[in-house]
Amino acid sequence: MEGAFAWLSQIIEALLQFIPQRVIVKATERGVKWSLWREPREMKPGFRIWWPLISAIEVGVVARQPMNTPTQSLETKDGQEVVAGGVIIFSINDAVKAWGKDNWSPEATAGDITQAAIVHVVAQWNHDDLLKNISGKVEDQLTEKCRKDLRKFGIYPARVALTDFCSTRSLNHSGVKIEVNTGEV
Repeated sequence: MEGAFAWLSQIIEALLQFIPQRVIVKATERGVKWSLWREPREMKPGFRIWWPLISAIEVGVVARQPMNTPTQSLETKDGQEVVAGGVIIFSINDAVKAWGKDNWSPEATAGDITQAAIVHVVAQWNHDDLLKNISGKVEDQLTEKCRKDLRKFGIYPARVALTDFCSTRSLNHSGVKIEVNTGEV
């Protein structure tokens, strides 16, 4: 019976394309609207009307968002093996860049760039110096690196820090890598 009325559903959906739709953009959100013959535009908070026939919208959270990154096996400047993971606290400061032109998922982009920044920064430090400066200079370097790299995607990192960090030893047996934690720091 469901398949017998599928054609009716398709007709209704087609007709709805000619009727303006409403969307409410909350204070913690922004939207991007794509219209025929125009560049994408930001939709600010409030009650908005859009025409599905000639436009499309995307609404997403721009408020502060924390995100943990997975731990990674890394090596410090002096050859010490470590496992490190971090957190990025970010917000969206340009919705058009974040969803409209240059990017598909701000969350995935923030995570990828943060993981790469952790590798970059940890590799520049000797193990002992890294431990002494982990919540000072290291955090500042991580934050600045992420700010620089995420600016072009409309993402503003308020803070980037290491949350997981410990020394480790990797053993490679028959192509299988085994990590042994030697103590959490």
